[in-house]
Amino acid sequence: MSSLTFTLKSAPAQRIDCSPLTPEGLADKTRADIAAIELVIGNRTERVDSLFDISGDDISNITIANSSDKLDFVGRNMMSGQISIEGNVGGYLGLFLDGGQIEVTGDTGIYTACEMKSGQIKINGNAGEFVGGARPGYRNGMTGGTVIVTGNTGARTGDHMRRGIILIEGNAGDYCGGRMISGTIAVLGNVGAHLGYAMKRGTLLLTQAPEQGISANFNDCGSHTLSFLPLLFASFSKLDSQFSKVEPFSRVQRYAGDLAGIGMGEILVKI
Repeated sequence: MSSLTFTLKSAPAQRIDCSPLTPEGLADKTRADIAAIELVIGNRTERVDSLFDISGDDISNITIANSSDKLDFVGRNMMSGQISIEGNVGGYLGLFLDGGQIEVTGDTGIYTACEMKSGQIKINGNAGEFVGGARPGYRNGMTGGTVIVTGNTGARTGDHMRRGIILIEGNAGDYCGGRMISGTIAVLGNVGAHLGYAMKRGTLLLTQAPEQGISANFNDCGSHTLSFLPLLFASFSKLDSQFSKVEPFSRVQRYAGDLAGIGMGEILVKI
């Protein structure tokens, strides 16, 4: 069996809701059934085979080729299998992801891994705003799983994040870890302003001090040797990420906050 491949025929003028194209959504469907699925595009619907060339037959291993940043909701509610995306992709990638793997060879739009529950997403490029965040009007962001971004992320990475791990090999935008409730975000590059804004709990792990400094709402707790950090890096060793190659360290400067709230979050900066 070969990967079930959807090759986008031409760049769409309007956004396309690709949420039906998951292993669960395509289970027990014939090629003709898959071709006849109606996808929402703008204020109308179009058949899958009018938008994509279809090849292959393995619904547990889906490829979207010649992708576009107008393809939204890829991997929504996915629970198993794998989706590979060749090119850029739109917003809400992996919304409610509850298992399986998604890999993108390009950039992603807003709300990547929004309210993700489990599984893994790897982005070989940059990600938009609100990675691992919550939808407008909702209070629970990412609650599990692992997100790897080889490039940069936009503002408000981990907004309302509850559990899980976000690994950023590049830079993170403003308000990284804002309103974070729990979980871990690690950044190899720089971070923007307002780091940990309104953070309640959780860990922000940095390999270098922020250029804008640490907010006065975080209390400098001094330097510490934390024995759990080598164990954390050991857990990264199996990942396809630069974090698997980072030399483990345990000596950090620790900041506790946000003191405007319950103040149980922490920013750890490598010494």
